[in-house]
Amino acid sequence: MLKHAPTAKRPRLGFIDLARAVAILLMLEGHFVDITLADEWRHGDGTFFAIWQHLRGLAAPMFFTVTGLIFAFLLQGSSEPGFWRKRRVRRGLRRVGELLFWGYLLQINLMYLPKVLESGPTLRMGAFHVLQCIATGLLVILALYGLAGRLGRKALALLFAAGGFSIFAASILLANHDGFLPANAPLAIQNAIHGPVGPFPISPWLGFTLYGGAIGIALQAYGRVSRRLAGAFLAAGTGLALFGWSFDHSFGNLWLEVTGHAADGRTLPTLFHGRFGEILVILGLLIWIERQFAGVPEWLQTIGRNTFPIYVGHVILLYGGIFGIGLDDWLRNSLNPWQAALGAVLFCALFGYAVQWTGPMTLRWRDWRLASSAS
Repeated sequence: MLKHAPTAKRPRLGFIDLARAVAILLMLEGHFVDITLADEWRHGDGTFFAIWQHLRGLAAPMFFTVTGLIFAFLLQGSSEPGFWRKRRVRRGLRRVGELLFWGYLLQINLMYLPKVLESGPTLRMGAFHVLQCIATGLLVILALYGLAGRLGRKALALLFAAGGFSIFAASILLANHDGFLPANAPLAIQNAIHGPVGPFPISPWLGFTLYGGAIGIALQAYGRVSRRLAGAFLAAGTGLALFGWSFDHSFGNLWLEVTGHAADGRTLPTLFHGRFGEILVILGLLIWIERQFAGVPEWLQTIGRNTFPIYVGHVILLYGGIFGIGLDDWLRNSLNPWQAALGAVLFCALFGYAVQWTGPMTLRWRDWRLASSAS
């Protein structure tokens, strides 16, 4: 039997399971309400609707950030010698394959398969969505770690942070570019960069993943999760939440000036560093909660550890992924706010309850598979 070197003791990251649970629940309620709320209740100037929209917008940035954080943290904590011999590298590559497979499979509608076979793929089938973007983020983290892992934790964390900022800077140029990029490339590649159907393109979303990766590497260097760490997250996050929006606007103007873009008609992103600050505040609060109450409830941990099957299941049930029949066929834009809110609670409860049964079975299957591969 092959024996691996003992894994170094790592600080507890129970708050990450809590953060992932919060992110997936925000996503579930956000998608359900967005699909079902009637048009007459979508008032952009309404206070409650504006607050809901803002909170809903936190789900995806938090998801990308936490994914990068936990993946880089575990990768940096691997004790096996070499790069390709690390189990985290092999598991990461398998996860990339799973994410890409399910990401594109969920965009297939079997009801329209005969039409697709006759006239070719639809635009939606080549979309670059959440799962594809997360897979790309994991690949980039693996690549950076493989190339620069020997630099040391502090240097590697700075490299990840610089990469995240570079992605943000690139997003400004892409937002002000006419036409799709790369020119004449296949649609699936254009959607990943700057294409017609790319709701989650690499830029700026990969920036959140790399910022999360920088935090994960830094946590390995720091070595422990404490109330002091919570305070640092809260302080840094509050500063970014207050001033990150204006920084993005000012930097965007300066960056476009330097790169020779005309002053008129500029598109200036204002949602990147402010959002990241809000995520840091949430992470700080979650660290404090975990330390204050000595852990995270098991049922919340189970939700946080099973975000992938929850995401896949909600796309199938709500949007009709793969099979073409979902709740949106009956409930789209048909509920008042109270009905939509109640439905969102029930929708979240359904998946929260389901993973309490499927989650432990998935973990046992994964542990058995790892034990078999190591023997």
